[in-house]
Amino acid sequence: MQTMNFNVGTDRRGLVADVQNFKIGNDAKNWVQARQFEGEMRTVVVNVKEGTIPLNLTGTTIWFEGLMSDGKTRIIDAKHGTILSPSTGQFRFEFPYAAFATFGSYKQSFFKIVRDGKSIATLEFTLDVLVNLVEDGIVPLDYITPFQDLYAKLEAIYQNSDASIQALVVKWQQQITELITGLNADYASIQTTVNGLNEKLDVLSEKIKDSGLITTVEVNQLLEPFNEIIDSFNAYNGLGNPWVDDVNQSIISGLNNFTSTISSKENVVRILNIQDMHMTRSKEVNPAYVKGGNAVIKQIHALSIIKDHVDLVVSNGDNIDGSESKALNMHRNQQYVDTIHGVIDKKPLLLTIGNHDDGSVFADGDDVITLKDLTKIYSYSHYASGEHRPDDKSSYAYYDFNDARLRVISLSGFENPEVYNEDGTIKYKRATASVFTSKQLNWLVQALTLDKSWSVIIFNHAPYEGFYENSPYNYMENINHNVLKDILTGFMNGTKITSVGSNSDYPVNITADFTIQGKGTLITNVFGHEHRDADRVEINNIPAIERTCDIALTDDRIVGTVSEFAFDVIEIDTAKHTIKFNRFGSGSNVSWNY
Repeated sequence: MQTMNFNVGTDRRGLVADVQNFKIGNDAKNWVQARQFEGEMRTVVVNVKEGTIPLNLTGTTIWFEGLMSDGKTRIIDAKHGTILSPSTGQFRFEFPYAAFATFGSYKQSFFKIVRDGKSIATLEFTLDVLVNLVEDGIVPLDYITPFQDLYAKLEAIYQNSDASIQALVVKWQQQITELITGLNADYASIQTTVNGLNEKLDVLSEKIKDSGLITTVEVNQLLEPFNEIIDSFNAYNGLGNPWVDDVNQSIISGLNNFTSTISSKENVVRILNIQDMHMTRSKEVNPAYVKGGNAVIKQIHALSIIKDHVDLVVSNGDNIDGSESKALNMHRNQQYVDTIHGVIDKKPLLLTIGNHDDGSVFADGDDVITLKDLTKIYSYSHYASGEHRPDDKSSYAYYDFNDARLRVISLSGFENPEVYNEDGTIKYKRATASVFTSKQLNWLVQALTLDKSWSVIIFNHAPYEGFYENSPYNYMENINHNVLKDILTGFMNGTKITSVGSNSDYPVNITADFTIQGKGTLITNVFGHEHRDADRVEINNIPAIERTCDIALTDDRIVGTVSEFAFDVIEIDTAKHTIKFNRFGSGSNVSWNY
């Protein structure tokens, strides 16, 4: 019998810097190896300490939870743990037969110590299942002990009932089986639910014992509470999704319902646009920013529910608020990058800079994060998933949907390579200046040089000069915006343009010839920055729309509810020339033909 030792007081792991390559480290002793189809032969004795003192296990139950190597099948076993010595922190666990159905290393495996329905400790370990090439074993299925017990009771009822009642019970059992794969409740809630179901099943069993006969009407009445529970659980999905552990249940239900509104047609491209998140932990800024900025991580966690329903994610600037110290602002950017990549996994991401991300709204000089440091944090090449950018230090990029013939471009209107005054202050702070460099604009010309059968949509954090009057930020100094707009006009009209900038620190002189490819299709430009939903406009035939912030700032957006959110899944059908901004949370949908 194997012995495992855990110390819940000293096992402290640091923040994860590399989410994609994250691997849990374990003590060599806390490693379980078994052979496929061994049955309940693998037993371990576990000793738990808190620092130097044994963890008191009085009144606790032991759960084993695991996600198998296939990444789909889950084991949740609250039945096979036995407390051997509460005062010395020792228990025994006999792994169920179902735990060894699939060979390979578990994606995650741990014991959970539960007291009064709440987890007081989790003990992570490695579980490897060796292949058995000789025997033909069981098919891997979700194994959740509270429901396994219910099934045993249902089987007894089934055997003692007439055919019509059997059919009703079988139907209900099938519904329970279906909801397990979509369940996302905490396990204390599961146990509470199971307790209620057990009481009702006991009533049903006693009826059969006492009279030997029960009517179909009575069965329906007894099963009515079960059906209500099934309906409430149908709002959940993704059992084993760790990202939503800290997300309010009403938000989880709302997002699950929202996924059904996202188009699933093959010819539709779905782009999740998040902008103006303003993540912060500062307590010294505007109280609204403290409230909303502190909730951003949970917002990103919640996006895990819809990530498989979108094709691309755009993070359109002001990812953090920048209201903390330089060190904390750098940490906050790293936290944002790690979290969003962890949540969306290998989904392509177009992430750009806003005017808040470097901290220049609140600081200057050496206290501001440089472009070099920002792009290093963004780690574009490390996280690359098909995005096209000129180099790893460029905060602008595009992503192509070849079948739909759609190019999604993310510009960086706050790239602003540093120029310093003699006193060490920054001459063109991102807080007050938006710069398009010659390098970025020449790259844009190349990005727009494509067959006329293609369509283009462009994202930029702030409106271009002359759009929405840059209100309420009319103090913004816009550099080379005239050249940018000339390029877009030339692309749309299929003409040749020459455009020159007027700033000597960022000189631009560009000639672009779009005559060969003909008139281009620019669906729209998508802006944030001003924290409002504004009607779509056309300025000199250049189309644009402004969408609001994701941070919950106003009184009608309540943190912990669906109203906290305000993001769009942009659905584009290039065959039918339609676009829809499908809004989740505060605000409303917008759609049109282009």
